[in-house]
Amino acid sequence: MPDSTEHKAIFRPRARLLELLGDQLIRHHRIALFELVKNAYDADSPSIDVLLKNIQDKDKGVIEVRDTGEGMDLETVLNVWMEPASDHKANKRKQNIRTPIFNRLPVGEKGVGRFAVQKLGDRALLVTRRAGHREIVLDMDWTTLIENYYLENAAVTVTERQPEVFTGDSHGTLIRITGIKDNWTRGDVRRVYRSITAMVSPFAPQETFNVRFSMEPNKEWLADLFSAEKAREYALFHFDFGLDEDGLTWKYCFTPYPAIKADYPDLVRNRKKMVEQDECFEFFQLAPPENDQRWKKRPTRKSEISLRSTGIGPVKGRFLVFDLDREVKAKLHDVQGLSQFLKEQGGVRVYRDGMRVYDYGEPENDWLGLDMRRVQTPAKLVSNNLILGEIHLDLSSSTKLQEKTNREGFVENDAYREFRYAVMCALTVLEAERKIDKDVMRQAFKTRKETEDTGIDSPESAIDELRKKVVGAGMADKLGIYVNRVEKTYKEAREVLMSAVGAGLGLSLVFHEIERGVRGLVYALETGQSVSKVMEMARQLAEMLEGAAFLVRKSERETLRASDLFRYVAFSNRPRCEYHKIRLLNGFENLSDKNFSVNGSRRMLTATLTNLVDNSIHWINVSGKKGDEQRCIWVGPSHDLEGPAIVVADSGPGFQDPPEEVVKPFFTRRLEGMGLGLYYADMAMKAHNGRLAFPEHADVDIPRACSGASVAMVFSAEGKK
Repeated sequence: MPDSTEHKAIFRPRARLLELLGDQLIRHHRIALFELVKNAYDADSPSIDVLLKNIQDKDKGVIEVRDTGEGMDLETVLNVWMEPASDHKANKRKQNIRTPIFNRLPVGEKGVGRFAVQKLGDRALLVTRRAGHREIVLDMDWTTLIENYYLENAAVTVTERQPEVFTGDSHGTLIRITGIKDNWTRGDVRRVYRSITAMVSPFAPQETFNVRFSMEPNKEWLADLFSAEKAREYALFHFDFGLDEDGLTWKYCFTPYPAIKADYPDLVRNRKKMVEQDECFEFFQLAPPENDQRWKKRPTRKSEISLRSTGIGPVKGRFLVFDLDREVKAKLHDVQGLSQFLKEQGGVRVYRDGMRVYDYGEPENDWLGLDMRRVQTPAKLVSNNLILGEIHLDLSSSTKLQEKTNREGFVENDAYREFRYAVMCALTVLEAERKIDKDVMRQAFKTRKETEDTGIDSPESAIDELRKKVVGAGMADKLGIYVNRVEKTYKEAREVLMSAVGAGLGLSLVFHEIERGVRGLVYALETGQSVSKVMEMARQLAEMLEGAAFLVRKSERETLRASDLFRYVAFSNRPRCEYHKIRLLNGFENLSDKNFSVNGSRRMLTATLTNLVDNSIHWINVSGKKGDEQRCIWVGPSHDLEGPAIVVADSGPGFQDPPEEVVKPFFTRRLEGMGLGLYYADMAMKAHNGRLAFPEHADVDIPRACSGASVAMVFSAEGKK
């Protein structure tokens, strides 16, 4: 008997491979939709229509994409589309076979993008027709297909028929997806819209490929979106460059706002600089740093480098850079809109033959390391939230830049490292020019750091004031216990807070709660509120003070309904609202199905929500609309953000400053304000693994009358119940 026996074995893929290729290989539905759009581009279509229908209801929802490209005949469907990992497009790229109308090379090459439909829904209907051929129909139920053990047994019925969708001389492809995986929210739709409309450069002429996006019914979920075109008007620093075998050619423009030039006519003015074939461009002299070596230790290149030999080809780019310093923001009309847009859309994107390469430029992909550089040298360098950038590559010349199968950028090989390095070298040219004009502006502004003066009085005096009011109202026997509790809690928390968050600041937070609570109690006593209501308010004051200590020491948590948090806050704030003729609207009444539970500190979350309502009351009062029947504050639930949220929206004047400023300690526009309310709220939400958000009005579903400020206590999606 022989010592060994050879056997021939054949791979037999399981049917569940289809699920892996779609649902698990592709990370989120933005990339899945992008794959379908790329197919339309490769099919030589001038445009694609994307329709989301009843998308908020997964049982009724439909996602439909339709193009007028070349379409497919029966042979193409059977021998290309039905073959996972087909090399049909890859061969066209290798042979430089371009489309007849728009002269495109295929941007797809792996042969798996079609399975992106499974990321979006369980069922897909494909209707396609090539010019002069009959119509082909595939009706696929992914859940049924993957029930088969082996892929070879997962049969799909292909129907050839007389045209019913693409009639006459029309041709193209329609994909209709149903059984969608999730209920889409307003935030989902807005993110997807921005994502797929950015598949082609927002600054390039839209003559060869357009993405048209629509919804049925039109829920106005896309209203008031801050656009790239609008953002471009606010850019101060403009930089265009081209890198080829002859070197770097670039153009820089500094365009200060007219208001800045008017204020400093002899100091700040427009500046333009153009350089042809920059001889000092470091890319050709110094090699990229090895691994984690520092930028200053780059080795000298041992030989001349060619862009074609590296496999990246010529590179073109455009950078729009913004300035969010306080003096500059004061000249902007829509500071909040610009700041939020840059937070979500800022970064540097990559396009190849006009089609975007994901996921460069997405918030979670700092592929150039801009944010880390900015932290190290903030005065000089640019971070992702200050730049709208785009890099353009030629597909036929960048053959060594290979896209990952999961559609998340290029394979990080030598070509990618050279490409990334070339972009960084170009960016340093911009940063050097920008610093010249930044220094001019700083000199003009004569920026001075203001010393922080909190104006904090003694907490003990505030407690004494409350005790006098209680005695004067003849309620010492009923309320004295709560006043003593406030004083005792303050003294116990003082040492902990002082040592944990720095001298003064921790006590400032505590005193902020004392001062606000005292004001409410004094008003209740002076206006003759019922004893039971005043006692409840006093109890809440003591608990709010105790909640402040949660920031620096562990506190007991419990499961809380969001509607109950509002009930606690409404109880103590309704008297003030009634006095100022402000309607306090309970959004939970009509949205009970959106109510949710969280695990956290009742005291701390109540204090946070009270701060937000307190801010709204103040700014509605100073807005000057004394007799307006629309004076209102709405508090209700929302699921339009990344997690469940309690939203506070009002009819006041709204915020003048961006979120990153208003949550800083001691930042305030109130004449005698302490500037701690939103800081406290921000810290409290972080302590609960959430965040304090400042959504645009179109981002969340709130009453039209509440056109002023909107603030959301966003909780972690994992922590909801």
